[in-house]
Amino acid sequence: MNVYNTNLGNVLNEAGQLKAALVSYQRAIELNPDEAELHNHLGNTFSDLEQKVSAKAAYQKALECNPDYAQAHFNLGIVLADMGNVHQAITHYRRALEIKPTFRKAHHGLLMALNYAPGITQAMIYAEQQRFNEQYFKPLATEIQAIMNPAEPQRRLKIAYVSADFQKHSVAYFMEGILAHHNHEQFEIFCYYSNTVIDEITQRFQAYADQWISCAELSDEALASLIRQDQIDILIDLMGHPGKNRLAVFARKPAPVQMTYLGSPTTTGLTTIDYRITDRHLDPENDGQEWLSEIPIRLPDNLICYRPEPKSPPINELPAFKKGYITFSSLNAYYKLNSEILALWAKVLNAVPHSKLLLKPSNSILNDPATREAIEKQFQDVGIDLERLILEGLTPAPAYLKTYHNVDIALDSYPYNGGTTTCEALWMGIPVVTLVGETNVSRVGLSHLVSLGLNELVADTPEEYVKICVQLANDLEHLQALRSGMRDRMQASSLMDCARFTRHLEAAYRDHVKPKFQNV
Repeated sequence: MNVYNTNLGNVLNEAGQLKAALVSYQRAIELNPDEAELHNHLGNTFSDLEQKVSAKAAYQKALECNPDYAQAHFNLGIVLADMGNVHQAITHYRRALEIKPTFRKAHHGLLMALNYAPGITQAMIYAEQQRFNEQYFKPLATEIQAIMNPAEPQRRLKIAYVSADFQKHSVAYFMEGILAHHNHEQFEIFCYYSNTVIDEITQRFQAYADQWISCAELSDEALASLIRQDQIDILIDLMGHPGKNRLAVFARKPAPVQMTYLGSPTTTGLTTIDYRITDRHLDPENDGQEWLSEIPIRLPDNLICYRPEPKSPPINELPAFKKGYITFSSLNAYYKLNSEILALWAKVLNAVPHSKLLLKPSNSILNDPATREAIEKQFQDVGIDLERLILEGLTPAPAYLKTYHNVDIALDSYPYNGGTTTCEALWMGIPVVTLVGETNVSRVGLSHLVSLGLNELVADTPEEYVKICVQLANDLEHLQALRSGMRDRMQASSLMDCARFTRHLEAAYRDHVKPKFQNV
């Protein structure tokens, strides 16, 4: 009977009948309460239902039954990170790897979590990236083959982008402008799409590409072979370590020049990726290059070109005029938050009387009452009273942009700054106050704001962060002027000049392919 309930739970879970799967797993656990795998299955289903507190309890129970259960440590790490407890998540990722050193997903999780954790240095991230490369990617060097591309650097080059995110994803906001402006006389554009999702954005991307290759079903070895056959000149990774990445393809070096862009918040760690596309703000000259496995290509303006949601609502008048108080906000995913940034936001609220903080994470973590209650407690623990906290659940695009009609000032996350959310807030007229750090991910806000001439919103210390917020809150006329002029400011800036950005990018492609051809 217990096996029946377990198997039924697995089948229901696979079929997407998650609540029914919960019942089957719970019945199985009643019959065998000490079976760690059952508690892990239960935790996975709770997690899929976005019931993070229940998922956490189930994984913890699995570890009580079997403290050396690597999969449960990994799953618990994911849930803890989702709830903003990134240091605890790192502990469980590391424990999973101690138990099972070849647990690649846990290592990917650790690499990402390090970027979200306060106090983690570039050197620490780089060291872990190097360990990953040594274990998983360097052994693939035996599969590297000679490149047979024509040695004619001035010919039409084959440029290929590899991603699973050519769909409704943040990458689309930054890649569509590039694909729409490529010079097809000079460059033949390939898109290797490593996903099965097809939506309207996917269809638009297909139209931009000269060659569209759906490769989700191909193994890394087969995809590398196909890229080699296609004689790609420059292969660009758009994913880094998250999700359905294809870094093992890049480890096989199927193209003479390989680059990483957008997806990897810092270095990939791969010695087979030649260049990292960046800018002078994220990777300053003579500062931290020793922590990159790639050579940085610093684009002249900024890292991205942004295309906003086409059905964006209009900008409204500053809500503080009518409400009589300032509303701060964060619409970043909750895993970008942590106790340190919440404590800093508490100082901001305490320094601005009667102000409130609107939180609307870009995932559905607030939809579960128990998880919502746990998050409320996190804010209470840092001194933010619940009456000053506005929690809103996820709403679909473009409707969620209307949230900014109730916001006066946005607060950037730290150490992992907002990317898409920062651009969206600015597009809706909201000034975003950012704190700059050492790591690449803590300098994204700097890159965006300097591109708009908004250096006044950039803080180098927590004290300056609070000071900027207070100054803005005490000058409503200035806030309104920023708000009403923000879209014009953005449209006139390099941040949204996708044609200019693409010309710079293409020039970089041409310049950095020449040395390789000379050595063919």
